[in-house]
Amino acid sequence: MPEFEYRNFSILKVHSISLFTTKTTAMNKLLICTMAIGLLVGCRSKQTFTSDDGKESVTVDVTKMQDAAEDMNKKVEELKKLPPLKIDELKAMLPEELMGMKRSNFNASSMAGYGTAEATYTKDDTTSIRLNIFDCVGDAGSAVYMMSYWTKMSMESQNDDGYTKTVDFNGGKAVEDFKKNNNSYTLTFTANDRLLVTIQGQNVPLSTVQDVAKKLNLKTSS
Repeated sequence: MPEFEYRNFSILKVHSISLFTTKTTAMNKLLICTMAIGLLVGCRSKQTFTSDDGKESVTVDVTKMQDAAEDMNKKVEELKKLPPLKIDELKAMLPEELMGMKRSNFNASSMAGYGTAEATYTKDDTTSIRLNIFDCVGDAGSAVYMMSYWTKMSMESQNDDGYTKTVDFNGGKAVEDFKKNNNSYTLTFTANDRLLVTIQGQNVPLSTVQDVAKKLNLKTSS
């Protein structure tokens, strides 16, 4: 087995422990197992796995994942070395208003060596947009980047409640998620080689979520 494949399997194995020992969905477990098996055996094609009850399935392009493994390792090492952004910088990325919705609350904080900022924009009791920004630096921040973004690249999952898939977005890649039970679209993407951004719109069209993502001012000082 090539060295990089074994190294990436080891990384996934370590992080899969945390996923299986915390509250998680069957699809998350299925995804981790699929990725680990694919990287371990060196599969060179798309692989589709279905949960035991047949309600969830995940398709992973193992070839693309393996091809991107070296880049992922380099990116994680780069993120570990970056200094964290100041809380005021992250707060400045949360606009007062989004698509006509006023900011109803916000929070910016630093923990475990990386910073986060989040805000909710509310139209009424059923319509809102939630914005989360992670500064993915240091050991903890780079782990968030890997588990919340990279592990979902080149994959697609479906169940009775919706789907998750990788899409082209704004010149890069993003993770698009839809949940039927609360009619919500979520878009997760990276910015400025260090930020992980998640936008969730409840009772908001996907096109609006995409427009919000494109209009955010995510400039950083470093």
